[in-house]
Amino acid sequence: MFYLGRQRFIVCKTMFLNTLGVKDWVIKNWAKSDIETSKKVISVGSKQTQDLRIKSLHEFFDSLPKLESHYCRVSTSKLYLEPVWMSKSQLFQLYKTEFCRNRDKNPLSIATFLKEFDNKRLSLYRPKKDLCDICVAFDGRKEKSKDKESINEVFTMDLQSVLLCPKSNVSSLYYKTKLIVHNFTIFDIKRQQGYCYLWNESEGGLTSNEFTTIIIHFLESHLDVYPVQDKEIIIYSDGCGYQNRNATLSNALFNCAMQKNVTIIQKYLHKGHTQMEVDSVHSVIERQIRTKKINVPADYVQICKTACQKTPYKVEYLQHNFFKKCDEIKHFNSIRPGKTCGSPVVNDLKALKYSSNNGVFYKLRHVHYWQLLPMRLNVSKVIPINFKNLPQLHKNRLKIKTEKFKHLQELKKTIELDYHDFYDKLPHD
Repeated sequence: MFYLGRQRFIVCKTMFLNTLGVKDWVIKNWAKSDIETSKKVISVGSKQTQDLRIKSLHEFFDSLPKLESHYCRVSTSKLYLEPVWMSKSQLFQLYKTEFCRNRDKNPLSIATFLKEFDNKRLSLYRPKKDLCDICVAFDGRKEKSKDKESINEVFTMDLQSVLLCPKSNVSSLYYKTKLIVHNFTIFDIKRQQGYCYLWNESEGGLTSNEFTTIIIHFLESHLDVYPVQDKEIIIYSDGCGYQNRNATLSNALFNCAMQKNVTIIQKYLHKGHTQMEVDSVHSVIERQIRTKKINVPADYVQICKTACQKTPYKVEYLQHNFFKKCDEIKHFNSIRPGKTCGSPVVNDLKALKYSSNNGVFYKLRHVHYWQLLPMRLNVSKVIPINFKNLPQLHKNRLKIKTEKFKHLQELKKTIELDYHDFYDKLPHD
């Protein structure tokens, strides 16, 4: 059968082969070769189209704002997206409806989307999970339960997951980096009272100096209102090094213990088992934030104050001149419990006790007895430093990156004119 234009003609096979002087297998090979060539052309075109679509997908991934490394796990090579999306499927919907539609492109399948997402070493940022299914570190929980029943003052503390500003449902915000707001929270278990310390990244960072300033400020303020007699002050936290388990904070707590003539105890909960009462404060605040529009960082203050109706949280909005250079308190250089190779290190500590009369003690497990921390420290010769006399950590506000400043300027159009001045005055590179 042959085609002439669109018309088909049937011919005799024998006559056709004899006319050309070939065998039938030659004709079959010609036909086979023609089909394979057609398939190859189609395959090459399809592959080129697929490569272009994947390249476009990578452009979408590159356009999404990422968190700086110090808000993520130090040991990972992944890049974490800002906490805007609750799931990968939600992110895929943005890619399909916003990115592809605006560029008149056909979206890839969700399977390809997820594969390329992993290939780019991307991950959604989520607050750390402090609850595991099968708990093997019972001693920490038992220790906290026992302390809650004692006469001692007991507090839990933690940093809330990243808060962003501005925040709304405007799709243009998805592709711009936002200003980061921090909320370090302390919860008084005995009085069921939460305390929130808020600051944005132009006022302070996330170093041991910032966290130590807040903790000492809280303890000194608390002791002025609730004097401690024959009681210990017990603080529970996770074992995060730059927040809670470092020489800067330990020196400041020992200094506070001597000044106020009290005993302060730090206790660290085992990794994966750090669910604490302070987490409930963060949960209540996060529920309130979901439906709120955030124009400037100060908007979080009112949200935190009104999040709990029964016992409203006490909130302090911090400026750069609040933070002290706490690492100038140097009664001892290290809190490492061992001194030789293979001996315990700082991460092995499960508790530290600061006694105004006897020095600093440690435990490697909550059920162990206290041991004197090996250091050259003569308590009788140590002179406590007045915390208020420490120099300021930051003389000026901190500069944000130029790219972030430009993005925030572009985002001003999504918020009311009254708030523009705040973003115009942000210090930047």
